[in-house]
Amino acid sequence: MDALRRYVFPVIWMLILGLIALALVKMAFFPSGADAAQEDPQSPTAEFDQYAVVPVETGDLSSELVLAAMVQPDAGTPLKATADGEINRIWLHNGDHVEKGQRILQVRQVVEPEVLEMPEEPIEGDETAAAAAPQAPAAEYRYLNLVATATGTLSGMEVAEWDGLATGDAVATISPGTNSIVADLTPEQQLSLLDVDLTATAALPASQDPVTCGAPAITEDAEVERPKAPQGEIDPFTGEPLSSGGAVSAAQLTCPVPAEERVVPGLGVEVTVDLGSRTGVLTVPTTAVEGEGASGTVYAIDEETGEPMPLSVTLGMRGEGTVEITGGLEEGQEILQFAPGVDGEHDLHGVDTW
Repeated sequence: MDALRRYVFPVIWMLILGLIALALVKMAFFPSGADAAQEDPQSPTAEFDQYAVVPVETGDLSSELVLAAMVQPDAGTPLKATADGEINRIWLHNGDHVEKGQRILQVRQVVEPEVLEMPEEPIEGDETAAAAAPQAPAAEYRYLNLVATATGTLSGMEVAEWDGLATGDAVATISPGTNSIVADLTPEQQLSLLDVDLTATAALPASQDPVTCGAPAITEDAEVERPKAPQGEIDPFTGEPLSSGGAVSAAQLTCPVPAEERVVPGLGVEVTVDLGSRTGVLTVPTTAVEGEGASGTVYAIDEETGEPMPLSVTLGMRGEGTVEITGGLEEGQEILQFAPGVDGEHDLHGVDTW
């Protein structure tokens, strides 16, 4: 018994402690496959079949364009001088509300006197003729009022009494006190809005429900210069040198804010434009299509080689996860669910619609 206590039991405990130590090392440095996948979010949790096929189906589509926008004050109406003269009276100043046609200030103009014919030289000693000689006339003035050309609030008025004005000089700005939601459009977004009856709503922080834009409109700027890319920079997707610049058109979607809505200039909001809907049209998954415009490519399995075979198609409306096919395919025809290069389930998320 003493031999067991002295030699056998210590050996057994050493073996047990060694096994525990080995288990802890494995857990620390060699996690199981399930644990590794859970710790590494980039590890795929499921495989997808790159040759999976889906049939072309008939369905309904609706599409919308969501734009980041900002509240901006509407541009004011410039108030310009309509006559030459000097200001002799100012009735209204910056911050005052004016109605269209209300007088703002008054200028006076010097009226040139009529030129009188000089009489003949008076005879020396003729006092009557001397008394009849013309005297210099007193200065005469004409007074003209400058009136408001719109209703709003005066701002930017820097003139003072007795300043001189010339016709066309800027006097002030009449601000309407209204705001609009303005969203910048990329050329691709502007293209998607062509021939569309604009219907838009805006999500405002102070309103529970989306606010309908009463008269949304697209305004175009003059040509602007495309930012120049650094010399030698390469497009990571095409491998081609980036453009060094050029002129592109810029446009904005403008949505007037109803007067009863509470907004302030600079507030960031979202505008949703309804691009319409389709019923009973041919549709395929977005992941099956290559191309962004009206022309695209899908793939079918070549029966002879078993390899993907490209098919040219005509594209229509894009919905959430689906694309309308207007030409090139028939209902029930099978195509690849994932175009070559599409990364399976990863590409099913984050697809923008237009």
